[in-house]
Amino acid sequence: MPEQTAETARGVAARLQARGHADHAARLHAAIASAEVNLLMAVREACQTILTAIEAVDPVSATMVDELRLAVDRRLDSAA
Repeated sequence: MPEQTAETARGVAARLQARGHADHAARLHAAIASAEVNLLMAVREACQTILTAIEAVDPVSATMVDELRLAVDRRLDSAA
């Protein structure tokens, strides 16, 4: 989810919360968190596929992709 969209959605959730719509705000927060995790999972899966395809023929690019995968893994671990 693009960061600007996520920030807008968080702002709407905060306004909903402030106006007494706690359940709806919670639902929106959950949707934001789910979208972010799903995006990270998709990026991680893409990195794994790319690594499998290029690690033997382009070690420099493979290292770059692996570093991205590791960064995604850290974000997923912290989200859990």
